[in-house]
Amino acid sequence: MSVVLALFAAFLLLVASWPRRRSEVSATRAALLSAPLLDERRRALAQERLRLQAELDLLRGVFEASSALVGCIDAQDFRRRLAATLARYWAGERLELLEWEKGVWRGGEGAPPELDAPVVLPEGDGQPHLILDLSPGVAGRAALVLRQARPQPSLAGCSRDEQRTIAELLRGQFAIALRRIVLYQQLQDLARSDPLTGACRRWYGEARLAELVDGGAVVAVCVVDIDHFKRINDTYGHAAGDAVLAAVGKALIAQVRGDDLVVRLGGEEFLVILPETLPAGALTVAERLRQAVAALAGLPAPVTVSIGLACCHRDETAESLIARADAALYQAKQAGRNRVVSADAGDAAQVRAQAVPRSGTVTRAYYAAARAPRPPPAAPGS
Repeated sequence: MSVVLALFAAFLLLVASWPRRRSEVSATRAALLSAPLLDERRRALAQERLRLQAELDLLRGVFEASSALVGCIDAQDFRRRLAATLARYWAGERLELLEWEKGVWRGGEGAPPELDAPVVLPEGDGQPHLILDLSPGVAGRAALVLRQARPQPSLAGCSRDEQRTIAELLRGQFAIALRRIVLYQQLQDLARSDPLTGACRRWYGEARLAELVDGGAVVAVCVVDIDHFKRINDTYGHAAGDAVLAAVGKALIAQVRGDDLVVRLGGEEFLVILPETLPAGALTVAERLRQAVAALAGLPAPVTVSIGLACCHRDETAESLIARADAALYQAKQAGRNRVVSADAGDAAQVRAQAVPRSGTVTRAYYAAARAPRPPPAAPGS
């Protein structure tokens, strides 16, 4: 009975409020039909549409920037894509990608940046540069600096806060792309470096030599073999042999230029590639390598190397160049070891003295032959 009474009371209240509700609906309809109110509503909707369109354009631009950078794994290509992406929003005189290395900023020409915030917008003459902190993309610190930056027309009408938001979104994409490049470079280093000696792996060294020789470059090679290495292994153990290999590899690397390559061919044999090096200079380098190894201390036994040297002849292949250096190494072994023998001692006229552009390419047959194991230059235990 109480439930029925409650429902009846609710019905009476609803009936009593019905005229008031109808009047409210009528007032609302009248307001909507009022011309000034309709105009105001239209303006509000138009402004909202413009705001949403601007946000959509911003998100589209960031997506396109991310798409342009996603497949980038080369440092030079990365810089070009950075410049193209940033040019949508800011123009400038010069774009610099700086890295903090050994206490100084490297990679730029202007004043070093002050990384007080993730994004530093240009402030006129006092601070005319756009600075993005890309440190999350590297192990240390990095910054992207657009010198003498000025907004492009795409930023017309954007407030400082909106410009900062755009810069922060771009910064995030740039840092991710930079991290990808750093990781790819580290992977490349692992793939082409011998972990014991620090030298390049054979496949990389031979591919690089083939590029130089087939490209017509002036290049010399040294084939370096550790004397009596088997005796060291047999007498002191393989751990001592590994220590000798590591020390010799580091000694060779320390004596060459940045463009030169030290390659571990296998076992106790190394290949040193010397681009832009003529016979006299190559002989000097080879002798310096021999002396550096002979001066090594702290090893289980004195260590020396024998070196065969060859300079690339005109129209010679990389395979032939290595074979001549191997033959010179064999002569050094036969002559008593711990010495340098040049394969070009009496044949300097054939040496390629200047770069000669060539259109030929490395053949598959060469790569197959180059990767095949070569016989040692001397008997075991030499």
